[in-house]
Amino acid sequence: MRRFIIYLALICISLQGIALERDSLWNVAVEAYSQGEYQNALDGFLALEKEGFASPELYYNIGNSYYNLSGYLAHSVLYYEKALKLDPSNKDARANLEFVHQFTLDKIESVPEFVLITWFKSLRNIFSSNGWAYAALAFLAITAVLLLIFRFGRSMVLRKISFIFAIIMFIFMAVSIVCSLGLRGEIIRDDGAIVMKPVSSVKSSPNESGKSLFIIHEGTKVRILEELGMWCKVELSDGRQGWMLKQEIEII
Repeated sequence: MRRFIIYLALICISLQGIALERDSLWNVAVEAYSQGEYQNALDGFLALEKEGFASPELYYNIGNSYYNLSGYLAHSVLYYEKALKLDPSNKDARANLEFVHQFTLDKIESVPEFVLITWFKSLRNIFSSNGWAYAALAFLAITAVLLLIFRFGRSMVLRKISFIFAIIMFIFMAVSIVCSLGLRGEIIRDDGAIVMKPVSSVKSSPNESGKSLFIIHEGTKVRILEELGMWCKVELSDGRQGWMLKQEIEII
């Protein structure tokens, strides 16, 4: 038992040391960024990412650092997308992504979605996956309280009102769960990618001899449909498809 406690204490000390080291790296990187030392800030933020730390705030700051260094347009787009993948409600990352998109060469019109799908995505992106999970727990607690009032309330009117509101809260809870799981699924998916090469040729087949269908440039977002060796079949937001080299894109 004593040995177990010692091991547990050592683990806690180790975890605390890692947390302190991460905080130190974060503070140094933030300070460097505030002083306009963008390369030093980027090095610090990337060191945190290399250690396995991931958060919307980290990716947002990496995107900002890349943007302030010339020649890294695709990298800034990539990390703003990473931030939004973890937290679609991050308004700063979304605003910066829209801003840097004006500097990308490819202006691709997306295929129109069914209006209800667009509406649902807009609703879902109000919070992060964790945010919707917390909302679901809150609605569950409210539902439980209302059901208790319905069960033990003395007034018939009060019982009816509590039952009606319990149903409404249950529906809200169900919607919150769906939104949370949907966003969690988006985080797990790895079919989104950003073109990192200045100019890339999308071909009709997965080989160099394939016919060039069209050209895309750095910063363009694609969806990976299929992989074959060192080639990926990708789809643009306007529905065009073709094959390109894996090394020319980076997964979001």
